[in-house]
Amino acid sequence: MSATSTTTMNGEVLPVISFMMLPDDLILSCLARISRLHYPSLSLVSKRFRILIASKELYQTRILLGRIESSLYVCFRSYRHYTNPLRWFTLCQRLHNAEKVLVPIPSPNSPVDFKTTVVAVGHYIYAIGGFVNYNALSTVMVMDCRSNTWSEAPSMRVARVLPSACVLDEKIYVIGGYNKFDSTNWIEVFDTSTKTWEFLHIPSDKICLGGSKYTIVAYEGTIYVRSDDLDATYKLCNKKSRWREADLAINMGLRSASTYCVIENVFYRCGGGFMINWYDSKPKIWRNLKGLEGLPSLCGNVEGKLADYGGKIAVLWEEYVQVENHREKIIWCAEISLAKDLNLGIRGKVEWFGKVFRSNEPYGGVHALASTISI
Repeated sequence: MSATSTTTMNGEVLPVISFMMLPDDLILSCLARISRLHYPSLSLVSKRFRILIASKELYQTRILLGRIESSLYVCFRSYRHYTNPLRWFTLCQRLHNAEKVLVPIPSPNSPVDFKTTVVAVGHYIYAIGGFVNYNALSTVMVMDCRSNTWSEAPSMRVARVLPSACVLDEKIYVIGGYNKFDSTNWIEVFDTSTKTWEFLHIPSDKICLGGSKYTIVAYEGTIYVRSDDLDATYKLCNKKSRWREADLAINMGLRSASTYCVIENVFYRCGGGFMINWYDSKPKIWRNLKGLEGLPSLCGNVEGKLADYGGKIAVLWEEYVQVENHREKIIWCAEISLAKDLNLGIRGKVEWFGKVFRSNEPYGGVHALASTISI
């Protein structure tokens, strides 16, 4: 791009410097100060912007500036693309207004099956297990959210289909998705620092024989495991390395939850009817999260997806509308900030909500999670 010029009132000609004429280090310094919400849109400006936004130098600059952000990722399953059905999107903000939308991100090497489980650890998203050609998978794929590129991670020791997983102290705990469990193989743990898998060897004959459908949650510095077949939830007591049955309220909350997340050691759940609850651990009861009056009225059978979005709750839910001779799928998103209240315990505040995606292509919702870009 060449420089243009402008003429002053006294006839003096002054050169006009274009932003694109700046050296890379100055542009990187500017980009590092901008929210990642704008990166997908800015990458469309030019090939140079696209390269700089995906560069390691940009994130090294963000390290120096101490920029910490969370990026919201959503994965849908496309029923029209059988060879690579998973479609990944990230939340971004439009350039010319405050509207937020889900934009697709290139993911040519992403996992090929929807019966995989995903978790986020820092700026990495792990896709665990799956089901291809009637075979369970032990494979693990990992996406670096700084560049949105996928690579293969070490495989699990046991092939699993749609297991449950959680993260505690940067270790990934995986359970379920396999119908031949015993106390030696029912839980696997992946250490993200050493890149190694190991089985969790803690006596658990009663729990691990309770079918193959489990839910695992990291909460209060340990893990909780719920067995659907046993209709019971168990807590791992770290000091004694044994399991004990968890509070009845925890079990009932997990039983009826369609989605859940833990934020700053507070357990949040969402059941049918779009009611968000939080667990008050002292009296051992679930309380309604107050302050959500700004959200639109939803049908009683609507179920949301919750995610820890940088200390706030991100909620996604879907709606179908009839447009002429076809149905369109609309995805709504809301961002809820949280604050402690002396009278209410915890109170929410709706920061914003709106439609972030619409399509007449048959998509199935799969995953919603946030990756913390702490660099």
